[in-house]
Amino acid sequence: MQGDVWKNDPEWFRKWFNHPAYHILYGPRSEAEADALVNALAKTPEWSGTRHVLDAGCGAGRHARALARHAKHVVAFDLSSESIAMAKASEGPQVEYHVEDLRNMASRNAWHGQFDLVTNFFTSLGYFASEKDQVQVMRGLIQCVKPTGKFLLDYLNVDQVEADLVPSETVTREQVNFQIHRRIHDGWIEKSIQFSWEGRDLHFVERVQALRKSTLSQLLADHGMVVRRAWGSYALNPWSPRAPRCMLLATFANA
Repeated sequence: MQGDVWKNDPEWFRKWFNHPAYHILYGPRSEAEADALVNALAKTPEWSGTRHVLDAGCGAGRHARALARHAKHVVAFDLSSESIAMAKASEGPQVEYHVEDLRNMASRNAWHGQFDLVTNFFTSLGYFASEKDQVQVMRGLIQCVKPTGKFLLDYLNVDQVEADLVPSETVTREQVNFQIHRRIHDGWIEKSIQFSWEGRDLHFVERVQALRKSTLSQLLADHGMVVRRAWGSYALNPWSPRAPRCMLLATFANA
C-alpha cells in the first residue's frame, strides 16, 4: 500500500473530515478536556463580559457545548457536515450550528463585529496552500470580533512537534490498520494516513502550516490585534518552547 505516501490533495480536509474512518482513527474527543479548558478560561479576568461567542472550526461541538455553559449565545460552525450532524445529535446546552468554510467568514456580514469572543480550537487553521486563503481566513475571523472583543487562537506548538516527532507507526482502531507517516517538510507539518476500507486502499495526507508563535503573533498584528496572553497547555500554563500547545488570546490594539 506504500506508493507515494506524500501525494496530497490541497483540499484534503473536505473528504477526510467527512469519512467514517476519520472518526474511528481519532475517536471521540474528550468532553472533559474541553470542559476543563473552558472552565479555566471562564475564571480568567479576560473572560469578563463574554456573552456572545463564535466557535470557528468546531468539529463535533465539544468546545461549543462547554462555551455554552458560560456564555449567553454560542454560534459554532465547521466545514464537515458529518461533524455538525454529530454536534447537533449530542446532548448539552443549546448551540447554533452551521456548516461553513473558514474562508467564507469575510462574506458573513451578519456576523461581523457581533462576538465578544471568537475561538479557533485544536489547530483548525493553517490548512490552506494559498497565501490568499490564509489571509482571508484570518481577516474573516477577526472581522467577527467586536471592537472590544477577543480572539483565542489555539494551535499546535511547532517546537514541541519537531522535538517529539514519531516518523512512522501503525495504529489499529476497530480492526482498521492505519499506516501513519509524519514529517515536517517545506514549511508544513504532514501526516500520511493509509488504510483499507470496504475492500479499497485509501490514502489521505493531513497538512497544516508550521506556524510558530512569532508567526501567529505577526499574523494577528497584521490585522490590528495584539497578543495579551500566551498559554502553552489546556491547563493555561504559560507558553514555552516545549509546551504542547500555542494558545494566543488577542484583542484589538486600541481596545
